[in-house]
Amino acid sequence: MALSEKLKQDLRNPWLRGILAVVAVTVTVNVGFIVYSFRSPPNLVVADYYEKGKAYFHEERERELAAETAWRLKLLTPETPRLNQAQTYRLYLIDHGGTPVDSARVTLMAYRLDDARHDFQNKLHHVDVGTFAGEVTFPLPGHWDLIAQVRSGERSFDTAQRIFVHE
Repeated sequence: MALSEKLKQDLRNPWLRGILAVVAVTVTVNVGFIVYSFRSPPNLVVADYYEKGKAYFHEERERELAAETAWRLKLLTPETPRLNQAQTYRLYLIDHGGTPVDSARVTLMAYRLDDARHDFQNKLHHVDVGTFAGEVTFPLPGHWDLIAQVRSGERSFDTAQRIFVHE
């Protein structure tokens, strides 16, 4: 029996066809994942994440010293954040002495975890003693990182929170 006839006979075997099909599908899926990963790289919340990560432990003592004079920030979000609905987000500010803060510039920044093109920021306005609030509307459902940044004179504080926006 010639080699080509033996090969034709072997290729008629359903077990061999099944094994070859599994290998072909596996290779095709892996190539697809590789192509997809190069065409749509992940977006990161912070552009210089590597440098900040390296400096994190070097700045630990500075953070400990700053914590002694830090303000307390409490970001309150709606119980169920909803898509395309203006909802009120509040930030309560208390200085290191326990006094509510009334004069500060407060910005609420929203970062979309999977697509930086939808990131946005809103100003929060002073509405009551130690309370800043503003209306926020999310354009997409899913996970969002919120960072409230407070600036008062030379001082700057921030707090972060992750929320899930429902449809």
